[in-house]
Amino acid sequence: MIKIIIFDQDGTFYNPKHKLTIELRKKTKKWISNSLKINKKDVEKIYEKLPKKYPNPLEGFSSIGLLSKDYLEEIFNKTDLNNYLKKDFQLIDVLKKIKQDKYVVTIASFSYSLKLQKILGIKKFIKKTYSLGEKYPQYKSKFEIYELIRKLSGLSKKEILIVGDNYKVDLMDAHNQGYNVLIVWNGSNKKGLVNLKNIYELPNIIKIF
Repeated sequence: MIKIIIFDQDGTFYNPKHKLTIELRKKTKKWISNSLKINKKDVEKIYEKLPKKYPNPLEGFSSIGLLSKDYLEEIFNKTDLNNYLKKDFQLIDVLKKIKQDKYVVTIASFSYSLKLQKILGIKKFIKKTYSLGEKYPQYKSKFEIYELIRKLSGLSKKEILIVGDNYKVDLMDAHNQGYNVLIVWNGSNKKGLVNLKNIYELPNIIKIF
């Protein structure tokens, strides 16, 4: 029986094709270009290459001499979320129905994450938010945070469900290590992977785990 659900944040609580995703991607590319003094073509090469080698983008940026704190500040903290998101009553209803403890593990900055949750109207449902790059920089992957949560809770991997939209970043390590995982907004057809068309279907599927 599932006792804890750990959520990715961006691209999971809202559709990854959302205008906010597009804006964050655009700002990241501009930040890379300005920081390294390179043209658009070279930025595109870096943007395509880094995730293949470094699933954690913070490690990827560090590998080319860029600082995590600058990434969090320039991309997340300087984005006005009110221009992109509003209260999501359907998502609020979803999290109300789910009685398990709910955590967020994100690469975004901590203050950005809390603002996002507040705007969507879901902050009160989240027991704790872990910002990988800011509050917990000693951890190199989301999986290490999942393990931290598991050990602190005293639960087994089979009592925890990980929900995300990106298999490689959010789910792969957990999937391979025996956690329950679920992918949303994504047509991945990996063996043993439960897919949901959107986050709003979550309450109906939890009972299968």
